Amino acid sequence: MGFLNPLFLVAGLAVLVPIILHLFYRQESKTFTFPAILYLLRTERDHARQIRTQQLLLLLLRASIVVLLVLLGARMHLRGPGGSHDPTALALILDNSMSATIIEDGRRRLDTLKAVARRSVAGANHEDVIWVLRAGTPWEPAVPGGIAQALATIDATEPGHTPGDLTSAVARARALVGQSELPSREVHVFTDLQATAFAAEPFAPADDIPVVVFGAPAGDRGNRGIAALSFGDGLPPLAGRRTEAAVSIAGGEPGDTVGVRLYVGGQLRAAATAPAGATVRLPAGPFPPGRVEGYAEIDPDPLTADDRRYFAFTVRDPTPVALLGPAPFFVSEALAVLEESDRISIGGAARAATLICVGGEGLDRHGLGQSALVIPLADPSRLPALNLRLAEAGVPYRYELSAPGGARIAPGEFAVDLSQVEIRRYFTLVSTARNRAGGESGRDPEADNGAASADTPVPSRTAALVTLANGDPWLLSGNGTTGPYILLASPLDEQATTLPVSAAMMPLLEWAIEHGARTGTAPREVMAGTNFRPPPTATAVHTPDGTAHAVDGDQPFLATATSGLYRVLAGDSILQTVPVNPPVTETDLEPASIADVRRAIPGVSTVVDDVAAWPRHIFRSGRGPEPWRLLAVLVLALLVAETVVAASRALRTRRAEGG
Repeated sequence: MGFLNPLFLVAGLAVLVPIILHLFYRQESKTFTFPAILYLLRTERDHARQIRTQQLLLLLLRASIVVLLVLLGARMHLRGPGGSHDPTALALILDNSMSATIIEDGRRRLDTLKAVARRSVAGANHEDVIWVLRAGTPWEPAVPGGIAQALATIDATEPGHTPGDLTSAVARARALVGQSELPSREVHVFTDLQATAFAAEPFAPADDIPVVVFGAPAGDRGNRGIAALSFGDGLPPLAGRRTEAAVSIAGGEPGDTVGVRLYVGGQLRAAATAPAGATVRLPAGPFPPGRVEGYAEIDPDPLTADDRRYFAFTVRDPTPVALLGPAPFFVSEALAVLEESDRISIGGAARAATLICVGGEGLDRHGLGQSALVIPLADPSRLPALNLRLAEAGVPYRYELSAPGGARIAPGEFAVDLSQVEIRRYFTLVSTARNRAGGESGRDPEADNGAASADTPVPSRTAALVTLANGDPWLLSGNGTTGPYILLASPLDEQATTLPVSAAMMPLLEWAIEHGARTGTAPREVMAGTNFRPPPTATAVHTPDGTAHAVDGDQPFLATATSGLYRVLAGDSILQTVPVNPPVTETDLEPASIADVRRAIPGVSTVVDDVAAWPRHIFRSGRGPEPWRLLAVLVLALLVAETVVAASRALRTRRAEGG
């Protein structure tokens, strides 16, 4: 219980008035001469008792009326949810990730979440400050505002094809409301309770900021979608040659079959039926040289966003390659086979898209438009010369001798199956990037967030593509000052590794050549919600809905909330087509349990699944409702009762005087 006008309680002293009147009131006695004295004495005692009872009743009624009027004037309120509340910093988190697009009973799940969010706003007052955050599009700014702004933001919220990280969203919301100086703070979360949204590591809770969660789990757990789509086992097709599109289907119930269709340039090119959970191969091509765009789709279900997957690639001519340095026997033989099959063309360094630099030879001729595949020589005495060439080319790594003995390749996702390859000897790849303090760092440059000195630029998107079981990198890819590079840790001879005499040799060499030739071109696929970097000459990006976004070629493009084909333009010319697809994790609609929610978001006060019950669980630290209507009715009732009692007493007095 509390009071909005506590100073008005001083008026409660007025309750002393009826008490004082009662104490100082004296009933005047009159003397009568009557022969039956005993009867009169008994009548007088009865009459005095009635008078005292009426006086006490009037005292209670009048004191109660004064007390109730004081409570009305002081605006008494009850503690608890509902009604008025203290000024509150309120953050609303809407889960607009892809799973919220599911249709149930003709309505999107996101529409249900938005309706409950409006109930939170309806319970707010004009002293509150409200932030609206969207978990599916976390890059959007959250601007504080009032009731009208919050309702407009909720109404404008549309679902994306992105994953939702509610753990991070709640941490961000708590940070926003925690900066407010208002006396109360709350975070309201509206989600479909998809388990993958609560997979992040929990953060340290803010004990004074309660989190109330509304969870409306999706009912269809048998959802299916396209998990992956690739052509030619990951390599762009050659011009004039047939290839295959591999479509992997995830989810579904056991025994389900689904129709699969392949569209190229808006035309149906292939179709098949496949069981859920399988990978189906569809014939594609031949294609002429140039850009090829399209999508694969399966039969739709209630969650349609993952039933289509887009692709875009450039049909290539044989990749021009230059071999520099003393090539190992197996490398020369593999390149000859690739050239005979028209997969590559071997020529001079000037026209090559990929330079194969054995022992670092030719790195000084490495152009910005070329990629370098660096293969070390088996002789350790040649390492200083190799490391010098790497430094001159701006590659922030050096080769060092490793401990004796080999290692197995660690399991991982890679375009070529290397599980049967044995590494008998390798060199350790050590980063030469410098941290902000000027000291050397042995970590991957990407882990230092670009914190390198000016004389040793850190490459963008450096990645260990293949690692060994002991954690050492075996295949690295990145960008140096003179262009992209790929570093191999082992010499390609049979004493160092079984790779040259294995079935993986040809695919790996072709992958490395083609991967380098593609570096700096459009990414093969981007997950919805992640950014990509357009070429420096780009002026605009056209999203799938036709909206044109002006871009600066030096900055990443962020607005990838929906899947489709994003066209990068320089003026009126199309430079790239980037396919954006939903994450595979969003296909799994398995809901999280309440225990999972509390683990991922420490400090959750309540998880509500009933729309009607939601208002009772929010603004719990507020003032609650003001029972002024009840108090006013009681005052009126007491006034009527006081009037009746006072009138009956006056009537008895007049009768007594008249008798």
